[in-house]
Amino acid sequence: MSSNQVTVIIPSRGMLPMLEQCLDSLGKSLGTAGVREQSTVAVVDNASHPPLPPKRIAAAGAELLRLDAHHSFAQANNLAARRWPAAYYLLLNNDLFLQPRTMGEMLGLMERIPQAGICGARLVFPDGSLQHVGVVFGPGAQGPYHLLRTEPSHLMPRVEREFQAVTGACMLIRHELWQTLDGLDQDYPFGLEDIDFCLRARQEGWRIFCCQGSESLHFESMTPGRVKMDVSSRKLFLSRWQGRYTIDG
Repeated sequence: MSSNQVTVIIPSRGMLPMLEQCLDSLGKSLGTAGVREQSTVAVVDNASHPPLPPKRIAAAGAELLRLDAHHSFAQANNLAARRWPAAYYLLLNNDLFLQPRTMGEMLGLMERIPQAGICGARLVFPDGSLQHVGVVFGPGAQGPYHLLRTEPSHLMPRVEREFQAVTGACMLIRHELWQTLDGLDQDYPFGLEDIDFCLRARQEGWRIFCCQGSESLHFESMTPGRVKMDVSSRKLFLSRWQGRYTIDG
């Protein structure tokens, strides 16, 4: 394994202006955490047309992995993790702007709790309402959903909490766990591969937490075609996991 402390993986299909803002906020958060020089930021160009410009990606401090054919979210992340191994992997959406303290909070939690294999983050929509503070599970076909979604963030608790799952939009993962599970399950077209990964991690005895100290901004589901692909992923997820998780929502 390389000496990198963190490899950040950002799949992107177009959306260059938003991606550059994502990279700018990420650089500040890595710098505040004191790990910028020990980190690799990997942008996976998932068959963008036109291709993402290498010079602009490099100017933003990132490596570029170009995929000429469209790959699933799981495939894109797995390819980058194999190319740039590290002690931790941060899966990050290209429409998410990290708050400067978020990276340090997530790494700090992992260092304090050796049994923590995955750490998520508190995410808000542009209007200040909650997008993610952890994932809970409802009965029947409801399955996993985001706790307190769209509630006013300033009214909701900020207590660090353990969950069965957190979103892969901003998910910090230990190298040992990533290796044990062989990355994300590539059977998922797009969506719920992150929740599947969390449930498999718990089967291996790892714990999952969500940091609540800072709020990062997430626009959510900006990738073209995302919602349509979620339908088949949800069918696959429920066929594998329904009845095998705790109903906590």
